[in-house]
Order: sequence, then C-alpha cells, then structure tokens
Amino acid sequence: MKPVFVRRWVVLFALAGFGAGQAAHADVPDWQAVVLKVEVVRLDGAREIGSAIVLGNERVVTNCHVLREASSIRVMRGDAVWSASMDAGDEYRDLCFLRVPGFSGTPPPIAEPEASRVGLPVVAVGYSRGSFGVSAGRVKGLFNCTCDGGRVIQTSAAFEPGASGGGLFDREGRLLGILTFKSGSGGNFHFAVPVGWMKQLGNMPSERISGRTTFWESATRDSGYFLVACDYSAKRNWRGLLQVAGEWTRQEPYNPEAWMAWGRARLNLGDTDDAIGAFRKALQLDSTHAEAWWELQKLEVDLGRSLTGAGD
Repeated sequence: MKPVFVRRWVVLFALAGFGAGQAAHADVPDWQAVVLKVEVVRLDGAREIGSAIVLGNERVVTNCHVLREASSIRVMRGDAVWSASMDAGDEYRDLCFLRVPGFSGTPPPIAEPEASRVGLPVVAVGYSRGSFGVSAGRVKGLFNCTCDGGRVIQTSAAFEPGASGGGLFDREGRLLGILTFKSGSGGNFHFAVPVGWMKQLGNMPSERISGRTTFWESATRDSGYFLVACDYSAKRNWRGLLQVAGEWTRQEPYNPEAWMAWGRARLNLGDTDDAIGAFRKALQLDSTHAEAWWELQKLEVDLGRSLTGAGD
C-alpha cells in the first residue's frame, strides 16, 4: 500500500469520527484486496463498471443490476484480471454471486446485522466512475424492507455509479453492507443493503437469478415507505413527504424513521412544535438515534431552550 493512500485514509477516518489510533488500525487491511473492480460488457456492446466484495477463493458478491444483460464479466484487482460468470443470487434484493475461476482472496470480517446504528461512523469503498475511492460518513438511517435479514442502510458516505457492489465498513473494518444505490437528486441519500441479506442468500440452495426488478428501482409504498420518503426528501418536496410520512406513522407507529420523516416534513413546512414532538417520539423509540438528537440540538440552538431532555 502506498504511503500517500495510507495518509489519505487516516484523514478520512478521522473526519468520520475515528480516533487516530483506530484509523491506523483500520488501515491495516488493504481495501483493494477485498473490494474488487467489475467490468461488464453488455449484449449491445455497452460497458458497465461496478465493484464487488471478496467472499473467498473463486467467489465474490456484487449487485445484480451491474450484471444485467452481460455478455462477458471480468473481475480486476490491480493489474490482475479474471473472467467471471454469474452463479446465483436474488435480483429483488440486488445481490448476485459470481464464480471467478483462479481467483484467490480472503473476505473482510463481517459485522452482525444489529451492529448498524444511526450515527455510526462508516466508510464507503468502491470504484466510483471506475476509480478506486474511499469516502467517510455516518449512518443516517436504517429502514425496514420486505426482506428479512437486516435493514437497508442510508449513509452520508458518498459514492457514485461504479461503486455499486462495493462495501460499507465500520471503524473496525467490518463489512456492514453492500453499496447499492443513491438518489439521483443528490444529498445524503446513499444506500447499502445489509450483510444479513448476503448471509441469508449464502445459506440458501443456489438459484439462478430471475428477471425481477430490484426493491429500490420502483419507489412505491409496497417496496417500503422509506423509498418514497427519501425520494421526496431528496427533491425537497415537503408536502409530499408529509403525506407519505402520515401514512407511514399510522402503519408503523413504532418505527423511529417514520417519525423522523414526519418531523423533517413538519420542520420544513414551518411547524416547529410538531417537528419537535416527532423527533422526541423517534428518541423514545430509539434512545441511540443520533439523527433525532442532532435535529433537537439544532433546534435548541435556534430556539434558545432545552429540548433534548424533555423526552426522557
């Protein structure tokens, strides 16, 4: 590993809330040994770049949407190149396994699904627009999906097309999720699917992927209120967000993210008191919810009165 990369990553870890000693410890693994580049040539001749996580010798995992209509697939690590083929996966969850004959590698340590929490410092590692990159941030939200095995992770650790299939890691270098999609409207709306989904699929009998679309490609209430809510938030459509958040809190009254969506909509529509109540409700449901604390602390500064202790 070149020293310039080590220095850069230490700085990124520090910005994400990692201590200097923790940053140095987390830099010990070579990220490029566990996060690989994927190159796909489609049936129409178009090329697609993605990323993949090493699962062991001759096996990696990436997003299914990266592999669609592939005529050939190559996996790359530095100057080394291997031909790959689709093995099995679940297109709805957007996770597909590849067989890579002749490839040898050691997977990164895998976090337990419950290790993710809002506010956790993380880094996103992948080949954004074809170039290797590491981006620091935090977990912004955790969302239920129709799939068991963990919650979809929203992060402020930014990534671009090409990083799909890369890794979201915690301060210990453990894999929390697989980078999957981002909002086209910008902002802190970058998402990873949880490692619990990958574990579940790895324990199931192998099945060829179907032609189904992924859960996130059609932002409907059926695929999860959070997709619609995040889309409205990214577009700053606060009335649309208020409507969907109202349905969401009625359908899932014990979901702190539903109340966060309601609070943000109310806050941006000028109803500060209702927003405060929603953020407090989120804290009652999850006392570790860093985003709820942050929203209340910002309001404390703006209003000049204590808010965070009132919900205890």
